[in-house]
Amino acid sequence: MRQKEAPSGDIYYFCIAIVKLRMKQRRFTVWTCLVATVVLLVGCLQDKVGGVRIYSEPNAELYSISNQVSLFLFHASGPWKAESPVPWLQVLKETGPGGTDTLKVMTCEKNLTGVERSALVTLVSDGELRTVEIKQRNEYAEFDREEFNLPAEGGTLDVGFRTNVGDSLLLYVTGSLAKYLEDTRENDSTKDDETRAETKERQGKLSWLRVLPNEDTVPRRAKFYLAFGIGNDRHISLDTLTFYQDAVMP
Repeated sequence: MRQKEAPSGDIYYFCIAIVKLRMKQRRFTVWTCLVATVVLLVGCLQDKVGGVRIYSEPNAELYSISNQVSLFLFHASGPWKAESPVPWLQVLKETGPGGTDTLKVMTCEKNLTGVERSALVTLVSDGELRTVEIKQRNEYAEFDREEFNLPAEGGTLDVGFRTNVGDSLLLYVTGSLAKYLEDTRENDSTKDDETRAETKERQGKLSWLRVLPNEDTVPRRAKFYLAFGIGNDRHISLDTLTFYQDAVMP
């Protein structure tokens, strides 16, 4: 008698083994085996394509300023929705179709609380919910005003600031104004110690900076920045002050 070729695949060999053990209940055993195999396959498929799978970890720690962006790659088996539970963190794209996509979140407020804060961003698809924790660091520094004006005669930079940053706090200015600034502590032997002490204080003054007279017929414009040093000559700007100085009358 010609033997039939055995079908290939794990399902066949798994079933035939059971049939040999229980010859008298062959039909029942084969049927039970097929049903169990289908259930296992369906379960595996759901694990592989159902819900949400996150492929890349986000930058979970952002600096304390606004407009800091974190993103991560994920796959959703169906339409998805993302939400942020706090006002200081915004999801830039809240919904999308199934497939591979990139979720972007952005800080929309400075962290002036003095403590690190965090939020759990939720991502939902096909009834499955995933959460991603995003943290915002606590370093802050801010001027006590947004603008400062001086007459052409010049004068001191009577501007206050507050900060919780110590020796990493930096003050810098744009443009050519730097050459018209005079540090009134320049000849003071304790200048370095005073600078370190002042930057460690929660509040401080920039009144030790004097702006020289503007003898030009063009007003001076510049920006001062309070920044946080993060090493390797890199820094994060924490706040900005716009500076104006009148021109001499023609």
